[in-house]
Amino acid sequence: MIRRSSESQKPKPDLEKKIKPILYVSVGILIGVIIIALVVVLPFFMRPKPKPEIVLLNGYDGFQGLNYVVYIDVGVKNNGGEGWVTVYAEIEGAGKYEKKEQTIYMLSGETKQLQFVFDISFWNALFSSLTYRAWAVPS
Repeated sequence: MIRRSSESQKPKPDLEKKIKPILYVSVGILIGVIIIALVVVLPFFMRPKPKPEIVLLNGYDGFQGLNYVVYIDVGVKNNGGEGWVTVYAEIEGAGKYEKKEQTIYMLSGETKQLQFVFDISFWNALFSSLTYRAWAVPS
């Protein structure tokens, strides 16, 4: 009869019991990272963008020092969320075309007044008409 030593009689450690806690911890960390990403990052992409609307457009001409200029007053109202808005104004006529832009930060529901100044030739302005327009877009 062969007897076994007491060392061979010891139960082997169960590897599954050691792996399960590590698996649960790693799954918990992964779920935590996903929740944090959804709570922090998603609202940044989901916030409403500005929705600018031109509420005033008025053009007039005059002298600025010795220069003959056209002033375009633009009123912009933000009907969306807060953010950056780019407002464009252009003139055409009197032998030229010119476009200018201004970028402003607007809160939700806010209205701002902007002024664009275009330098034109006095003699060209006397004998031709000018057309102007303005528009705004979220930046």
